[in-house]
Amino acid sequence: MGTTLYAAFAALIFIMLSINVIRGRRYYHAALGDNAAPEMMRRIRAHANFIEYTPIFLIMLGFAERNGIPSWAVHMFGLAFLLGRMMHAYSLLWGEQYDGSRLLANPAWRVRGMGLTFVLLGALSIVLIVQYILAVQR
Repeated sequence: MGTTLYAAFAALIFIMLSINVIRGRRYYHAALGDNAAPEMMRRIRAHANFIEYTPIFLIMLGFAERNGIPSWAVHMFGLAFLLGRMMHAYSLLWGEQYDGSRLLANPAWRVRGMGLTFVLLGALSIVLIVQYILAVQR
């Protein structure tokens, strides 16, 4: 049941990132693509990166939950994932300094957000493998 909560929160974040892209398209007159506007590229990538990682995470979390992972673990994974994705989007959209499309400083929050996402995907992979092995042995 907890996965549904995180799917709902993810959908709200997805809507906010989508609106951010739509506003950028209007502002930069970019009906398709980014119209060579670096700010528009960042908006598109923040949105795309979110949607690239969210489906696999939610599918894995749903399987782990269905297979019996404790409720507290579902919430730990879900909250941490949303935090990591928001850190990434924040960094890309507002927390980094650019000269055109050239990054001027270390994207610390983006790196942390991606690192957290990778750790969670890896940990969920291990959980699912262990759950599978235990189920097969029964």
